[in-house]
Amino acid sequence: MTELIYLSEQKLYRRLGIPQTRSTTDITSTFKAPFIEMSGSESWSREVGSRASLEELAEGIKKLEKLHDPAQFTNRDLRPGRWVRFELDMAHVAVHKDSGRPPEDIALFVGEVPAGERGQTREMGFMLCGSVEHLRTRMMPAGRMGSDTTWLYDSIKDLERRDQTGEHGIPDLFMAESKNNRFRLELAAMGVYSWTTMDYPTGTRQRMLGHAMVLTDIDKSNWINRLLVASPLYVEIAPQRSGRMRWWRWGRTRR
Repeated sequence: MTELIYLSEQKLYRRLGIPQTRSTTDITSTFKAPFIEMSGSESWSREVGSRASLEELAEGIKKLEKLHDPAQFTNRDLRPGRWVRFELDMAHVAVHKDSGRPPEDIALFVGEVPAGERGQTREMGFMLCGSVEHLRTRMMPAGRMGSDTTWLYDSIKDLERRDQTGEHGIPDLFMAESKNNRFRLELAAMGVYSWTTMDYPTGTRQRMLGHAMVLTDIDKSNWINRLLVASPLYVEIAPQRSGRMRWWRWGRTRR
């Protein structure tokens, strides 16, 4: 069994409509988590309430594949709200609001695809943004989100609120049409992605896979690289490959 490190119950129950079959699961009913290596000497823990089971997640993925036909995350022109599959080496970090203080409450996962691989004409960055409330048993380094990123923090929190209440829309700033708002969005996202990838280089990452919902696809010539920003349904450590084929937990065989 591979390691599930992030799962959004709100997306599973609210956006995908999977019935909740239990209030706690055997593997998490006595678990206080997540524990995060915090800034300075501070630490934080949260009592886990309701946690989705692996069976519920498997049902959610089956429904997602059937109804939404997720694209590969490397596809071009991915619109906000589009579901994607991903698998790549990623770093992870917990952050707090630029103008705030710990405890950290936003979870970030970042990775990249080099130019020339998977159909990319230039380097492609990939950044997942979610809540630390959905982390399972992973330890994560922590820090501040970065200067001039309050709008990004607020938009991630707004999306979490929408997931909780069953609203299926995307926060307005991810849908921005004006040039000024688009530039503001792109600048903040690129900034957070850049410092994270520099602080956690390739050698520190692990192979991760999952499904996520696109928030914005920054793919314009005025930026050095393309950046896809998404909100994860779940993230897991990818199983070890055996030869050319491997077994995927959810019952599909993939090359």
